[in-house]
Amino acid sequence: MVDHLAIPQGINKRVDLPPEAYFMPGSTHTPFAVRPGYNQSAQDIRVAVNQFRITTISSPDVHQYDVCNPPGVEVDRPAIYKKVWQCKAVQEKLKSTPKPWIYDGRKLAWSTNHLKSFKLEVDLGEDDGHAGRKNNQFVFELTYTNKVRMEALRSYLERRTSWDTTVLECLSFLDHVLRQGPSENFLLIKRVLFNNVSETQRLNNYTEAIKGIYSAIRLNQPSPGGSVGLGVNVDVSNQTFWVGQKFEQLARNYISGADKKFANMTYDTMKTALQPTSTTKSDGSKTWVMSEAFKYLRRLQNVQFKVVHRGGETGDTVYKVKGFTFSQQYGQQGGHAKAITFDRKMEDGTIKKYSIFQYYLEKYKLRLQHWYFPLIETTRGGYFPMEVCEVTRFNRFPFKLDPQQTSDMIKFAVQRPPQRKAEIMKMVENLEWDKDRYLAHFGIKISPAMPMFQAKLIKNPVVQFGNTTKDPSTSGRWDLRNVRFAAANPRPLVSWAFVIVDGCVDRPTLDNFVRLFQTTYRGHGGVITNAPEIIDPPRGQSHESLVHNSFLQCGNKFRATPQIIFFILKDKNAMVYDRLKRSADIGDAVLTQMLQAQHVRRAQAQYCSNVCMKANAKLGGQTSRIQHPPKGSFFKVPTMMIGVDLSHGHGGGGGVRPLSMAAMCVSMDREAAIYNAAVQTNGYGVEILQPGNMHSMLGPLVVKWKTKFNVAPQHVFYVRDGVSEGQFAHVMEWEFEEMKKVFKETVGVVPKITVIIATKRHHIRFFPERGDKNGNCLPGTLVEREVTHPYHYDFYLCSHSAIQGTARPVHYNVLHDECRLPPDDLQRILYHQCYQYCRSTTPVSLHPAVYYAHLASARARHHEDLTATANGQERRELNHVVLLRQRGSMAKHDGKTSTSVDESSWPPLVEVGAHGGRPDAKQTFTNTMWWV
Repeated sequence: MVDHLAIPQGINKRVDLPPEAYFMPGSTHTPFAVRPGYNQSAQDIRVAVNQFRITTISSPDVHQYDVCNPPGVEVDRPAIYKKVWQCKAVQEKLKSTPKPWIYDGRKLAWSTNHLKSFKLEVDLGEDDGHAGRKNNQFVFELTYTNKVRMEALRSYLERRTSWDTTVLECLSFLDHVLRQGPSENFLLIKRVLFNNVSETQRLNNYTEAIKGIYSAIRLNQPSPGGSVGLGVNVDVSNQTFWVGQKFEQLARNYISGADKKFANMTYDTMKTALQPTSTTKSDGSKTWVMSEAFKYLRRLQNVQFKVVHRGGETGDTVYKVKGFTFSQQYGQQGGHAKAITFDRKMEDGTIKKYSIFQYYLEKYKLRLQHWYFPLIETTRGGYFPMEVCEVTRFNRFPFKLDPQQTSDMIKFAVQRPPQRKAEIMKMVENLEWDKDRYLAHFGIKISPAMPMFQAKLIKNPVVQFGNTTKDPSTSGRWDLRNVRFAAANPRPLVSWAFVIVDGCVDRPTLDNFVRLFQTTYRGHGGVITNAPEIIDPPRGQSHESLVHNSFLQCGNKFRATPQIIFFILKDKNAMVYDRLKRSADIGDAVLTQMLQAQHVRRAQAQYCSNVCMKANAKLGGQTSRIQHPPKGSFFKVPTMMIGVDLSHGHGGGGGVRPLSMAAMCVSMDREAAIYNAAVQTNGYGVEILQPGNMHSMLGPLVVKWKTKFNVAPQHVFYVRDGVSEGQFAHVMEWEFEEMKKVFKETVGVVPKITVIIATKRHHIRFFPERGDKNGNCLPGTLVEREVTHPYHYDFYLCSHSAIQGTARPVHYNVLHDECRLPPDDLQRILYHQCYQYCRSTTPVSLHPAVYYAHLASARARHHEDLTATANGQERRELNHVVLLRQRGSMAKHDGKTSTSVDESSWPPLVEVGAHGGRPDAKQTFTNTMWWV
């Protein structure tokens, strides 16, 4: 699967490009939907946005040059390119021209100077006193390629011409001009700028969070007297890095924090933990394998460091970790500084064998103290002992944060709107656009004022319950006191149970909670026939046995298949939660609800109400619905909402990504409040839903939908989460086309389909003139101007009330619109349905169809075939190679570019109830909202 389409060589991928930049050759779905108009019915409001207007670009044309790669320089050595460009010889040549130069650090350069090609022989050693060394000698060549015409960009923004590579060239050039000045004073990592005074927060002794300045050029709508159709999005970016320290300190700190068994590790215990462990092969012989601690050490691959044993001899040379020495030949002690030897030619011409330890002692008069640790192998082929290496700052930490790190990171990152706005304005001041000599030379002016402009506020819906209504107004909140759910559980609770896990609560405490829960659920309209079975199983059982034995005990007690089982857990241990869910789902196909022991002990009515919402939804009920408008149903014709999300988990190292999980949720009632879900594996790190999955997941749900309503849907809204502009074309070319085939095959007719992308992966933030008590936008805030595409159909919607921090709006892109609803109606549907989310007393930030799909895809990981995954590691790695090759050279099928790969090359999920589940239990399970 190709994650995104290839864009022309040399084009800067850091620019926020519109979806046209990634069109497939021969695509049948271009252009994307054009904005049909603006919302006319919502209330006018005013908001500010952290996108600063580019008011002037006076330079009409810029010359573009190709910087030829120095011969013999590997692709992964961009530092060499920069050094060649910055060396004295090249800079003297460039300074002989009257006007400044912009360089992208690799292949391209720009200037208003018009030169012919020139070539220079460069010796990098001349700048640091090491002239004459062969590995410092390069050939620099600058070749004129073409003229970048800024008029092409203006023409596109004004919709006089369509997208082409000339527009790409303009945007790439502008992006580099924007970064050239700041990059001389800051460290640039992708789109984020850092320096040594950036605000920093230690998360533990091996990670730290650092605030950086995010900035990117974006397209927007030209405005008279304002923006030319371009803006600079500036925002706070909080990122996590390894803490700079001695390498052996980092290794010890990380291994100690990665696993409790290594806590408080000393260098002596670390020595033992890193040594290989012995195992016996099938032929009876002994072999050495990596220890558990060594596997954690390998996660430090790609960390950058400098060496400190040579004084100033190496200058600013930075090395990168390729790996750590391990081989069978080193035996139990491993590949340390005394075990690894090399041949060294002496002054008299003889060859003498040296160990790394001896070499450092003789060459540098340095007696290694921690010689017993594995050596670091660098990407340049050299080997270094850990203790002579110093980890540099700004090494990105690539792994998922643990709960404590996450909590600390959130505290560091969270800023209420006034604070965030002030921080952004401080960052704009630090960027010093008015003093930037490069911007001034090319006639680019950026307004440092945060623009205030017109937005809209959509009126909130009234929330309908079984016995009353609630009007949240602009607060975005309501409560469940004296409220009966819109629909109670259709089948009375007859066979159900509460299970105490590991004796975490006593029986009287649980009895008290169960009484309160029953009272609360009945008060919300829940139908209960029997009191639940209370199960306090003996400790020491496996999670599979615990679930199955509880299922049998409950079923035998009531002589009926259990409908739902509540498990009381000691704490928020994810492993216990995951294993119980997995055993219940794929074992007995029984619905479950997990409860925290601390909440059971407190036995508070509000907690019981929250649990009731989840349990009622799982049992087929409905928490609330939107009150129908006076003229009738919410939808004018039979309408289906489809939400799709794919989750990719976190890699376990070795360059192989985990299985991708696809989830699809389809509405199963007239108000689109109740959903059914389908989940399945979708390859490794693959973002586009595979054709086979579209058929196997959507097909049965469409048949179920038609059977229930006795009619095929006429309108379908396909809401897709998490794809970037670079994948919009893929969604249309593959998912949309396959979806039409599914409808044709299952119900014989293809409905009108509107395709919408919903994403929160952006840095746009709004600051309202009049907001809530925290300064956030009121729920229903709609933005269609200023930061939207010049003419594509997109808008931003704040549908929730942010609890903390600054609210992140959802960016909705309408790619294809056959339903042709007026913008007012489409935006009202997307906003109002956020009030129907089944487990909340607030509107959610994202449309529920997508929100549910996100939850279902996360839950699907509990259904992974772990045996097949473990046995299929070789196949997984092979498939990963196939995917990488296809990214570089897209596969061809029937003359078309294909994004699909062999779907048999990864294991499918284990089916619900596959391990002995009863047929009635399986049917009940799959017809409910089991994932909430």
